[in-house]
Amino acid sequence: MTEPGRAGRWRSGQQNKQRIIESAREHFMHHGYEQATVRRIATDAGVDVAMVYYFFGNKEGLFSAAVLDIPEHPLHQLAALLDESPDDIGARLVRHFFQRSDEGTLFDPLLTVWRSAAVQPLARRLLHDTLAGPVAERVAAAFAVDNAVLRVEFVASHMVGLAFARYQLKIEPLASVGVEELVTWIGPTVQRYLSEPG
Repeated sequence: MTEPGRAGRWRSGQQNKQRIIESAREHFMHHGYEQATVRRIATDAGVDVAMVYYFFGNKEGLFSAAVLDIPEHPLHQLAALLDESPDDIGARLVRHFFQRSDEGTLFDPLLTVWRSAAVQPLARRLLHDTLAGPVAERVAAAFAVDNAVLRVEFVASHMVGLAFARYQLKIEPLASVGVEELVTWIGPTVQRYLSEPG
């Protein structure tokens, strides 16, 4: 049986960890990887710097947890959908991604990934090592295809580009078209990226 005091400390620790992640996302989003500092992130989260290092090890670990490990990323969603089934994966991914986004899932963390990766080699490496590489292995195994890394990069760039035009730039009629119409147009292309033989 868990002691009440210990359970309270665990909840408090998880709350502090979440505050650190939220603060880190804000700093990385607005200042980039290089300019964001662990000390300022800790201050804004209302915790001691040592707690940041306790939870995340270093700035790289914090960046990975706060920016790369986000459910909004289409490759995270692809991995989750592959856990269910590889069938009709193109349509399912497009539907899931845009339904979640239309429901108000934060798009800012996803933009932070691309902004950071555009100017920061470390962000590009982390993005590949923690996400694109492992998901590509899953795709290669599921569909027996080669060039799996290239395939998942096609998927990610296509989906994020569409999301940027739809939610950030609000380009019409793309901004207003229904999710099922997006599935009809984009689903077969995503399916081809992932499963069509090279």
